Amino acid sequence: MFILRESVIINQRMSTIEEYRTGAQSMTKANQHGSKGVSLRILHIAMIICAVIISILLIFSTYQSSNVFSKLSKATGNYIVRQEAAHELMEASDYLTEMVQRFTLEGDTQYLDNYFEEAFVSRRREASITSMAENEAEEVLVKQLQEAMDESTSLMYREYYAMKLVIDAKEIRDDHESLRAIELKEEDTFLSAEEKMDLAQKMVLGTEYYEKKEIIRTKLKSSLQTLDKLMATTRQTTSDELNSELTIVRTAIIVLTVIILVLIWLTAKLGTIPLMEAEKKIEAEEPIPEQGAKEFRNLARGYNRMHEKLYGNKEETP
Repeated sequence: MFILRESVIINQRMSTIEEYRTGAQSMTKANQHGSKGVSLRILHIAMIICAVIISILLIFSTYQSSNVFSKLSKATGNYIVRQEAAHELMEASDYLTEMVQRFTLEGDTQYLDNYFEEAFVSRRREASITSMAENEAEEVLVKQLQEAMDESTSLMYREYYAMKLVIDAKEIRDDHESLRAIELKEEDTFLSAEEKMDLAQKMVLGTEYYEKKEIIRTKLKSSLQTLDKLMATTRQTTSDELNSELTIVRTAIIVLTVIILVLIWLTAKLGTIPLMEAEKKIEAEEPIPEQGAKEFRNLARGYNRMHEKLYGNKEETP
């Protein structure tokens, strides 16, 4: 009887081992043939790919935004340089006017020296045109400034003649070499010293002189208006580009956030929740519901087959 009992126990153990082996084989076959449901692995791979694509898009958008900022910064710098150049040309022209007017009124050669130092040494007018060209200013802007410069240069002959009259009236010996080439009209040579001074003052203080100065100012104002319009256009363009890039960034962040939330929800629905329910079923020695991700369904199906054979055999055993 003892030997018979031991034989029965061994047979039962061998049967149990065989049932587990059969269940494992069934699970493997189920995994090989697949089952319906979403694969958690494929889902995670797809989410990672989407996240990488969006991250690349974010990096590209921030790079583009940086370029837009750089463009705006450069445009602002150029605007300041060009505005200063236009004002510098006007200031230089007004300085020459002030010096020639003071010389014709007072006859002080210091004003004469200041005039020619500005015209041939400082050369702020020429420097402003050069500055525009070096900063790649628009052709229309350079043209307007050049026209103002040409008007200012043409006015210099009138100023030279007025200074020549003063030099002749006051019999100044040490005049500038640029004035030596100026010859007075024959009728002006017969004028008295006082009449020459009056004529000189009329030439640089009269209505005709200020009309020519107004032409210069008008051209400079026109160039400044053109500059303001160009800057306004640049600002609007860069602002639109920046808003577009920021919209892309905001959209990408929203999409990435949604993807993360969807991934968390799907992971919970397809993996975490079925796993928690399976744990309860296993403790209660009950079959596991075949739900959730594809991998978990295959696992549940294999377990249920082993469960059915194991506990089905125990119920049949007397």
